[in-house]
Amino acid sequence: MEQPTLLSSKQSTGIPEADMYKKRLERSPHDASAWMGLLRVARSSNNDELLYAAYSSALAQYPSSGHLLATFVELELSRGNKSSAESIFNNNLFNVPSIELWQSYLGYVLKANVEAGVDVPPENRSTVMECFKLVLDNVGADREAGRIWIDYISFINSAQTHAPYEEQQRTDLLRETYQTAVSIPLLRVEEIWKSYDAFETRVDRMGAKQQLSKISPSYMTARTALREMSRFWDTIRATQSNTLPQPPTWTAREVEHLDAWKRYLKWEVSNPLRLGGPDAHKRVIYAYNQACMELWLYPEVWIEFAEYYTTIGQQSDALTKLQTASSVLPESLAVQFAYAETAEKMKQLDVCKQVYEDVVATQRARMERITEKYTRKLAKLDKLLERRLEKPNGPDHKQTDDQLSSDSDLDDFDDADDNASIGSDSDGGDALAFGEDAKLKRTAQRTARLRKAVEQRKSAINARMEDELTERREAFTLVWIMYLRYIQRSEGIDAVRQLLKRSRSEPPNYITHHFYVAAALMEYHVGKRPHVAGKLLKYYSKDYSTNASYIVEYMNYLANSGDDTNLRAEFERYHSTPVGDTNEMWTMFADFEYNYGDLSAIDKLDKRFINKFAHESVLTRMATRYSYMDVDCVAAREFGFPYRKDISRAHSADTRSRNANTSAIDASGLRVHGESESGNEMPNVGVASVTGRYLNKQQLLAPVTPNKFAKPSINALREYDPVVEPFVPPESPMRSTSSNDYRAAPTMSPGPQFKNLLDQGDVLSYVAAAIATPDISSFDAQPLNIDALLGAIMQMPMSQCAPSNYRPLSYMPWASRSDSQGGYYRSDSQQSSGYYRGDRGVRPFNSRSRSRGRYDDGHRGGYQARHGSRGSHRQQPYARSPSYSNDTRSPNYSDSRPSQRGHGPRHNDRPNYRGRP
Repeated sequence: MEQPTLLSSKQSTGIPEADMYKKRLERSPHDASAWMGLLRVARSSNNDELLYAAYSSALAQYPSSGHLLATFVELELSRGNKSSAESIFNNNLFNVPSIELWQSYLGYVLKANVEAGVDVPPENRSTVMECFKLVLDNVGADREAGRIWIDYISFINSAQTHAPYEEQQRTDLLRETYQTAVSIPLLRVEEIWKSYDAFETRVDRMGAKQQLSKISPSYMTARTALREMSRFWDTIRATQSNTLPQPPTWTAREVEHLDAWKRYLKWEVSNPLRLGGPDAHKRVIYAYNQACMELWLYPEVWIEFAEYYTTIGQQSDALTKLQTASSVLPESLAVQFAYAETAEKMKQLDVCKQVYEDVVATQRARMERITEKYTRKLAKLDKLLERRLEKPNGPDHKQTDDQLSSDSDLDDFDDADDNASIGSDSDGGDALAFGEDAKLKRTAQRTARLRKAVEQRKSAINARMEDELTERREAFTLVWIMYLRYIQRSEGIDAVRQLLKRSRSEPPNYITHHFYVAAALMEYHVGKRPHVAGKLLKYYSKDYSTNASYIVEYMNYLANSGDDTNLRAEFERYHSTPVGDTNEMWTMFADFEYNYGDLSAIDKLDKRFINKFAHESVLTRMATRYSYMDVDCVAAREFGFPYRKDISRAHSADTRSRNANTSAIDASGLRVHGESESGNEMPNVGVASVTGRYLNKQQLLAPVTPNKFAKPSINALREYDPVVEPFVPPESPMRSTSSNDYRAAPTMSPGPQFKNLLDQGDVLSYVAAAIATPDISSFDAQPLNIDALLGAIMQMPMSQCAPSNYRPLSYMPWASRSDSQGGYYRSDSQQSSGYYRGDRGVRPFNSRSRSRGRYDDGHRGGYQARHGSRGSHRQQPYARSPSYSNDTRSPNYSDSRPSQRGHGPRHNDRPNYRGRP
């Protein structure tokens, strides 16, 4: 049943959120977030009409979305609409290669033919088997089809056998299915391989190894390909912006997403699985179908898909694919031209001609819509102005003034708005105070301002219309040129003249001069009639007398055809007109005179050239004369033009229509306006624009409505003057007369029970007690002065820093030759850490030696060579390691010192350590 389309109806849906999404889609039909929001609202509502209308509109916009189709099918099946679901399956299964849609179809068939816990009848089993084969034949190569293969194997295993030959048939079918599945790079291929291994072992343990060895290379190739494929798909999914296809806007993310797809397609074309011809082609075709399903609105994917069909010799499939693309992208010139050329190669000239006719009609309709839209806006603007002037003192004149002077869309206002927004004078009391004369004067001033605002608004509308028409005008002209080429190839030059006559019936501003230049040159090169080409160019020069590009093309034709007399005549005719103000025409004519003219004519032209353009001089003209094509050694070597900034050469730039009053390209690549267009703007101040419209810096900084938003007064602002309280530093620790008695700065009082620690000089225990048991109730002291406390600790003797239960260890002297520092080193026998004391105090260390020992007064120190080679200079200390016997477990210290041969004398009391431990 045909469902109503939601966007074509102007009626409200009755749900505010749905109406909001509907308005967004009317403005932008490819807004994916709006479509998903509308479908969500429709599903949550109990309005079946809204639900079907939303899905119908979404599927009409995105017919290739397998996700939308599968979701709609599940919705229909949940409501019991089997006929609608079957209709979707019949119309889309073979056109949309979506594994999600095929899984929905498989689930529908299984639910209709298989009941849980009940043996499947033979006729139902045959239906399900045919369904599995159909699904696997279409999407079995998908990397996410592992679940389908596993279900298929499970369904085969569930078959009941009643004879040995039936068991053998099932075994053969299972083996064939397993071997096919493990040769495909599926996400669950390893799980299927383990199941296949168990199957072969269960069937024949002795022959399992032989069966597995046959298929093992294919399985390993599939596993390797799966890892490579996963990298491509991870990039594709990471760069995907929307689940629904979107037209390209060529953002960085979209370009990266397109590149990821093309890298994957290139990988598939390279045949990484080393398959045979038909199987390899089938995989590539499936990959291209997936790309077209996701990149539905990208012309190049369709064209490359058709090109692949052509390379494998399937021209008819290529033509069919381009035909589908032409219906999907009717305004894509690349798709339409590729479709026409493919039809021409296959000698289907009727199809080819019809394609060009359709493209011409489509582009013409597009331009007519643009013209109609802006013409309607201009008409509404005139209508509003007329009614405003008829009733200058209406009740709502300010609203009308805002509509006329603002940049809003006039399509939002209808006749009722026009009638209700006729201007009025809200300052009637002031008018009475000033009298009738003042009232008339104010009305006249308001009318003048209004007319000026309307004229500015109309100029802006005309500028936008011209911008859009310029882009479409180029496309329309290109279509006619391509059509002209096809007619010349298929029907000859006489048919070209007939097509040229037909093109004159188009509106004059729809086709640019390029079409007539192409037609004239075709007469010259194909028809071999230069006089006809010259007449055509001369005839259309009347219509394009102000177009510098057309005049230059005409002069180029005259120069190439040897008509130097008319060439000089055309130059004299146009050099004093606005066309002659461009450097392009002068450069072209000067190049002709330099190559083929006499010296007196060259001297006269150079003088006129210098007088015409301020940047030209005798030196620049001489450098141009003494060059040919890209041979420019005189200017580069002898005049040094590449290294001089004071000389600007016209021939080096060689840009078309270069003018001081036109747009230029700055260093960043943005178009910058060179001169102000109105007297209210700042002269010679240009602002780059990315929207194609030039704005002035003063316009950008000016408020939108200065009468509503007052300018802030800088003088009314006061400086910030904060109140700063003087900082009182904490008291420094005072040193007593005794060198061993230290006092810290006031801190949290740990209680009187710990006061004796300070009397004993045990500062570390005192600090630990203060941190562990603070007296919060008496926290009225200043913060702890950490720097002063650490300074006091570092100056204390070692005996005062050690806790009461600390067992003193002996210190071994060490010296470092690298920084001239010395100190003492000590290590504990049970730990790999200890302390060493130098000129900076006691510091911890970590031993890196596995054989941990202790250096004390009772043991003689030594050193151990880090390198085994003779004469090594990098040494580190060693330790005497205790070894235990198996019987008594008593420690026996073994001297593990290496031989001292070649390492200098041994020092028993003070070993020399090179480097810190």
